[in-house]
Amino acid sequence: MFTQLFGSYLLNNKLISPEQLKEALEYQKTVHLKLGVLAVNSGFMSADQVNMVHNRQSTVDKKFGEIAIEMGFVDEEKLNILLSTQKSGHLLLGQAIVDKKFMTLNQFEEALNNYKKDHRLTNEQFKLIQNEDIDQIVDSLYNFGEFDGSKAYKDYFSLLVRNIIRFIDDDFKPMDIKPFTEYKADWLASQNISGPVSLYTGVSADEKAFISFAGKHARENYTSVDEYTKASVGEFLNLVNGLFLVNMSDLDIELELNPQVVEKNKNITGLNKAFCVPFEFSFGIVNFIIAKG
Repeated sequence: MFTQLFGSYLLNNKLISPEQLKEALEYQKTVHLKLGVLAVNSGFMSADQVNMVHNRQSTVDKKFGEIAIEMGFVDEEKLNILLSTQKSGHLLLGQAIVDKKFMTLNQFEEALNNYKKDHRLTNEQFKLIQNEDIDQIVDSLYNFGEFDGSKAYKDYFSLLVRNIIRFIDDDFKPMDIKPFTEYKADWLASQNISGPVSLYTGVSADEKAFISFAGKHARENYTSVDEYTKASVGEFLNLVNGLFLVNMSDLDIELELNPQVVEKNKNITGLNKAFCVPFEFSFGIVNFIIAKG
C-alpha cells in the first residue's frame, strides 16, 4: 500500500510522469510476494494450509503470520524467515525508477526525505508505514477531526483497509476524505451498527465499479447488477462490520448489526459527522461511507 501512496506523491509533485509511474508499478507487482506464496515456496506450509489461514482471516482480524502460528503451521523462527524474505515495495519501486533512469538514486532519496517532511512523519512512523502498518497509514492519511467517537472512525478504517487488501485487491490508492451533509450514490450497500458506538456504514460506486468490486470479492466475473452482485458487496460490508463488532467486543463494548441494504440512486441526508472516503482501484473509484448512526 505504501508503494501506491509514495507513487502518487511522486506523480503529484511532478517528479515522474503517469506513464513512468504505471511502468514502475507494473514492474513492482511482478516481484512482490505475499507470505502465503513464500510459505509454500519455502516448504513451510502447503497450499491447503495457506487457504485455511485465508479462510480464518474472514472471521478474525489478524495478520497471516499470527494465524499461521496459532494454527501450528509455522513457528516464530520460520515466520521471521518469511518476513525477512519479503522485499520492501517502495524500494522495488525505487529500483525500477532508477534502473529505467526516470530518476537518479539521489533524487529518489531526496523524494523520500521530502515525503517524510511533508507528512510530518518521524523516522519511526515512516518505518511503520514502510512496513505496511495499516494503523499508522490510516492515521497519517485521514483526519476526521476531534469529536466523541472519532477514534472509532480510525479503528474502523484501519480494519476496512486490511480487509480490502485481503479480500479485494492491494493495488489501490486512497484519496482525500470528503465530509458531507448530502450524498447521492449510484449504487449503495449500507448497514447500521447500533449500541454504545453507533455507526452508519456504506459502500458506494457507479455501476461499472460496483460490479467489478462485487466480482473481486466473490471471485466471479459479473457483468450486471443482479442479486448476486448486490449480495457480494453486501457480504463484504457485513464481513468488515462483523469483524469490527468482534474487535469492540474484545474491549467489552457490545454492538449489534442491522441487515445490510442495497439501493440504487440513493440520496443520503440527515447524518451527523458524515464522511465519504474514496479509493481508486484499477477498475474505478469506490466510496466508503461512515457517519454517526
